[in-house]
Amino acid sequence: MDTGKPLRKDNILSRQLGNEWILYDTASGAVHVINSMAEFVWRMCDGSHDLVDIENGIRNAHMVPEDRNVGKDLGDIIRKFADLGVISLP
Repeated sequence: MDTGKPLRKDNILSRQLGNEWILYDTASGAVHVINSMAEFVWRMCDGSHDLVDIENGIRNAHMVPEDRNVGKDLGDIIRKFADLGVISLP
């Protein structure tokens, strides 16, 4: 999946609630609950990181072994964010 550099939408607010994060869409009123790994990906969707950068960031921040397939999970998260309308894909 080539998504270029995903970008968070401006109308989405994020707040931590315990061990989870809430994404609130101020335009639609929709609320989405995500885990800490998805929140890490969310923060990396700033328009300056491509999927390779984000995957490397996950591996470094969470000490993921090189033989673990992070790309599939990352692709799933990016697709879900796009489906929810909380990021823009180039």
